[in-house]
Amino acid sequence: MSSLKSVARELREFAAGLADSRGVQSEELTSRQDALLLLALSALKELETSGSPADLAQAAKSARRLLRVFLPHPVVEKGQSLEYEQQDSERPSRKRERESKDDTGKAEKEESDNVSVDLGQYAKAHVFDDNAKKRDKFARLMGGRRNEGSHHNTFAPDKTTIKRINGELEEQFNNALVRSGRKGLGA
Repeated sequence: MSSLKSVARELREFAAGLADSRGVQSEELTSRQDALLLLALSALKELETSGSPADLAQAAKSARRLLRVFLPHPVVEKGQSLEYEQQDSERPSRKRERESKDDTGKAEKEESDNVSVDLGQYAKAHVFDDNAKKRDKFARLMGGRRNEGSHHNTFAPDKTTIKRINGELEEQFNNALVRSGRKGLGA
C-alpha cells in the first residue's frame, strides 16, 4: 500500500518529465490550468500503465488522448523549431498525403541528397555520372540506399563445418541413389 504523499511525489516527477518532453520547463508554466493539465495527463498515463483492469486502462487512455490537445506549448521565436515538432514532421499525416506531387518530389529529392548511395560493384561504372536521378533509382532498386550489409552469413566456414556439410550431402546423395526407383512419401 502506498501513501498519498508518495504517489503525489511520483506524479509530480512524471508531470515534470512530461513537460520536459514537450519542451516546456516546469518552472515556466504560465497558468495553474497548464500545471493541472500536466498532472492529470501524467496521472492518466500512470493509471494506464500500472496494470489496472483493461476497461479502466482503456478509459484512461481515451481520456488522455482527449486532453493531449490542450497540453501547453513553449513560446518559440520565428525560425526555430521544437524537437517534438520535428519528430511529428517525420510521421506521415493525412494532410501530407493530400499534398501535391510537386511537394513530394521535392521531399524525395532532398532525401536522396542526404542519403549516401552505395552502388557496390557498379560504383565505377560511368553510366550514372551524368544523371543523379537515375543513380538514385538504381541504388533504391538494388537496395544500396539503406547502407546495410547482406542479410546472410558471408563468412567462410571452418574445416570442421565444411566436413560436416560434405558428409551430410554425401549421405543425402547415397540415400537418393538407394531409393531411386521408389515413389511416394516413404521413398
